[in-house]
Amino acid sequence: MSGAHEIQNPPERYGVIDMSCLRSLCGFPDPEQFSEQHRQWVQEAISNGKNQRESCWTESIAVGGFGFVEETKAMLGIKGVGRKIEEQEADRFVLREESEPYSVVFDPKNERLSPYNNYFWDVL
Repeated sequence: MSGAHEIQNPPERYGVIDMSCLRSLCGFPDPEQFSEQHRQWVQEAISNGKNQRESCWTESIAVGGFGFVEETKAMLGIKGVGRKIEEQEADRFVLREESEPYSVVFDPKNERLSPYNNYFWDVL
């Protein structure tokens, strides 16, 4: 159901979704028919309790077939180094990066600012 707002209210410019390609892939040549069917899919998912966030869509850089995810990683160039491609289900792969906890990056001793946390320069 990703992109529901854009599918139901397509912007005139700067859309993220290729609507004609999406309609074609779903087998709907008519935009109005596709929009109505999409609304029904969303309502069905909500009524069946399938309206939970799926981490593969919200915490990944790319989701799709292995070739697509691999190509996306290559297009990232140096930014793709160290990112892992993981298989989620049959024919669903995701590109992720390891997240580090703050304690690894920052000194664990974080204190409030105080008069002792500064240095005064002697200015002539």
